[in-house]
Amino acid sequence: MDIHAITPLFYPKRSQNTQNSHNSTVMRSKLNTLNADTVSFGASPSGAMAKFSDYLEQSISIEVPRLERIATTYLDVLEAVALKLKDFGFTFDRAYCELNPVKSPKSYTSKVVRSKTLRVPDTIRATLYCNDPYDLSKIFEGLLPEMSKRGYVVANTEMPVADLMKRGYIPSSEELKDPKKIMKVIPDLDFRLDEEMIADQVSRLPQEYSYAVAKPQKSGYEDIQMRFVRDYDKKRNLVYHELIILFGPHTAQAKHEESELVYSILRKFNEFNMKFDSSTVGTNSFKTNRYIEMVQDMFRGKISQKLFANAKNKDYSGIDYQMPIVFSPESINLLENAFGSIRKGLNIAYKEARKSAKSETRLSELIKEHRQDSALLTEIYKNLMATIKHYNKQAGV
Repeated sequence: MDIHAITPLFYPKRSQNTQNSHNSTVMRSKLNTLNADTVSFGASPSGAMAKFSDYLEQSISIEVPRLERIATTYLDVLEAVALKLKDFGFTFDRAYCELNPVKSPKSYTSKVVRSKTLRVPDTIRATLYCNDPYDLSKIFEGLLPEMSKRGYVVANTEMPVADLMKRGYIPSSEELKDPKKIMKVIPDLDFRLDEEMIADQVSRLPQEYSYAVAKPQKSGYEDIQMRFVRDYDKKRNLVYHELIILFGPHTAQAKHEESELVYSILRKFNEFNMKFDSSTVGTNSFKTNRYIEMVQDMFRGKISQKLFANAKNKDYSGIDYQMPIVFSPESINLLENAFGSIRKGLNIAYKEARKSAKSETRLSELIKEHRQDSALLTEIYKNLMATIKHYNKQAGV
């Protein structure tokens, strides 16, 4: 199977405004010199990084009105398809999807910075509900054919061979030489569902979707996720249309709540300038990373998993029982101790880094980065404590 380089979604248009025209020209030059769709930010000075982000955000802002029109058409199509597939258990909440059908320029730019790729496949996004997403025939016999009739086909994406092997792919001897870097092109569709519920259907999947079965997230969140492109668009100007299929409205609400009160906060641990890993047992990096994982595990277990389980009970099983979400004084004390240990580990890491700094410039950068990371840690702590207060208040604690 051939591997195709994925081109950026946006190419800045020349503006009549002189300054915008200059910025767009510079931005086009930056994008065209990128290697495939990957952006290397690791060695870039923070000033250059900020300038790149500004150019990207500005260029995307120019495209927003066009994207909003495309999104409206997409929602029209999904509404018609859901109505036709009503007997398959599909429903469409137009009001919910119209809340945020186009990713904002700021969010788009933030995702590029985090992922280090210009391919942002959820620029236009929507949600469908299905009363039984575990029945995969609803997708292959219902949804995909109806979308295809209207010109929307599943896009292609690239995935490392190493990840495909986790889904049952048998690599060639050549691919085994570097499975993490060698990429394969596959349809951009993932069944992120309870594996036991769809195990008997995997062998019957169409050949091209043989490796589409993933796992639910650690939070317990399940969905079917796919990206469409319009079959009449040119390959160098594809607009990706994301579609998420959920159990129902309670799952959608849980997803929004979990994203705002848990996921978006925990994700900020990845924004530290100082990186921690668990490659060497006993080191400061190993211990600090473990404390971060403890915090993440605590909030996934006490909030995320319960939120999604409660929502699934209502949407899929029709059960009203709700597991309570509450933090005891002991849990709060454990959290405070973990944050104290993370801050200590952060300070030690920067102290060691400053000792090995080879120039005054690098030393100055480390002092600035330490200050940024310390402030970010305080922000994460305050936001998580606000989340605890929110749920304890709901529980009457």
